[in-house]
Amino acid sequence: MRLFVRLPEQLGPGSYLGDVRNEQDVLEAMTGVDGVICSLNTEGNGTLIRGMEHVIAAMQKLKLSRLVTIGTAGILQSELQPELLRYQSTENKRVNHDAAKEHEQVYAALSRSDLQWTIICPTRLVSLEQKGEYRVRKDVLPTGGSQISFADTAELAVAAYLNNTFIRERVGISY
Repeated sequence: MRLFVRLPEQLGPGSYLGDVRNEQDVLEAMTGVDGVICSLNTEGNGTLIRGMEHVIAAMQKLKLSRLVTIGTAGILQSELQPELLRYQSTENKRVNHDAAKEHEQVYAALSRSDLQWTIICPTRLVSLEQKGEYRVRKDVLPTGGSQISFADTAELAVAAYLNNTFIRERVGISY
């Protein structure tokens, strides 16, 4: 296991210090791994899509296939307006859609790739203790879902990776 970090204070055993916006850093960090779990965030400056493009390119170059990443419930299909993504529909409660648009770009890039990807799509992330019980639903947020902990989201990401589940799918997660 290798942890890719961007700040020196985050360095620990087996970690790699780099910048996901730097293609060479991503390639070096991924050399020798079997797959990737990615939890990049949006920063409003294109970091997410640029970083993910570097991850995809490095995976293809290194002949890796398995990727699990964390997205947002905004890129799931709307339950009320299935022809739209949630962030485009009346289900959306946010005013700013920049993060969802960038996550949509990642979804499109992954869809064009030949990778065995999974996008875990949490609703509002909260700092609660891990419950270990949550609902998941392919392509749509579980009905009435309004929050999920960081820990339970991480648990699903690791389980999906280790068990090779939800291949080439978006997965809504909530309590």
